[in-house]
Amino acid sequence: MAKKTINKNNPVISQIVIRPPQRKSSDVGQWRTALQSADMGRVKLLFDLYEDLLIDGVLADAVDKRISAVTNSEITFQDENGQEVDEISELIDSPAFEDLLTTIMQSRFWGRSAGEFDFSSGFNFTQIPFKHVKLENHNILINEYDDKGIDYLTDDNILVLGKPRQFGLFLKTAPLCIWKRGGFGDYAQWLEIFGMPQRVGKYSSYDPNSRRLLEQAMQQAGSAPWIVIPKESDVETVNNTGTGSSSNAHNEFRRACNEEMLITILGQTMTTLDGSSKSQSETHKEVEEGKNKSDIRFCRRVLNHMVVPLLEKRGMSVRGGKFVFPS
Repeated sequence: MAKKTINKNNPVISQIVIRPPQRKSSDVGQWRTALQSADMGRVKLLFDLYEDLLIDGVLADAVDKRISAVTNSEITFQDENGQEVDEISELIDSPAFEDLLTTIMQSRFWGRSAGEFDFSSGFNFTQIPFKHVKLENHNILINEYDDKGIDYLTDDNILVLGKPRQFGLFLKTAPLCIWKRGGFGDYAQWLEIFGMPQRVGKYSSYDPNSRRLLEQAMQQAGSAPWIVIPKESDVETVNNTGTGSSSNAHNEFRRACNEEMLITILGQTMTTLDGSSKSQSETHKEVEEGKNKSDIRFCRRVLNHMVVPLLEKRGMSVRGGKFVFPS
């Protein structure tokens, strides 16, 4: 297939060839292989894995908590005299500005993020897919498998965040998500085999017709597991008497994976999972709020040092002013 011709006069986002991620069963070995590929500058495999693992509800909710803490803040823009600027207040209240804040925050989880501003009809901002951002040579890739694309350093409509060989918090949560997904599969198999009463049908080994009739009866009698054996046979199930002998082991493993993911993203667990006491929950909430304050400072610095100069170039009334978040 011929490569798409790059036109530097057109918006970058309109030139990118966006393909769906490769979704497949994953294991920790594939995560490590994807990481090794990303270390060499090819992030497609790793970021496809991230996108697939974000199906996990606990992980997705924890990420949304951190992003929402920023997007729900009462942000204002104040001029050098401390007065709000109406033009920028309208911009802040737009969906595009929320997309901008979300893109800035996502660099925390993916290790990079990028988006393109468009001022042709008001204020618009469109996120660029993560795997199309190649930090090593400062390029936006047209195709996800390319090595070179459009140099974003020469385009002041493009905002890019991140550093090479930093792959965000999702790098730490990926193996936990994979283990949890595999653990659920093992749990389902355990329930299928041991979670329902098993029916045992016995037939005389000297009467083959009775076996056929017994199998037919078992099939028509419901979905519970069953086996058909000769009367002269003996079937015995030997239970594991250790700590992994019941479904509790599967549930504890699931909880452990969830707790580790929440600690990685939120720094604590009790604002999402059940807390053991009010005092401990309050302590955990303080930890989460500390993360939120760090995120707000990060977003404020990006807005004031990278976005304000861009808005000033477009003739907006931002000279000497700054974005202010509530303390």
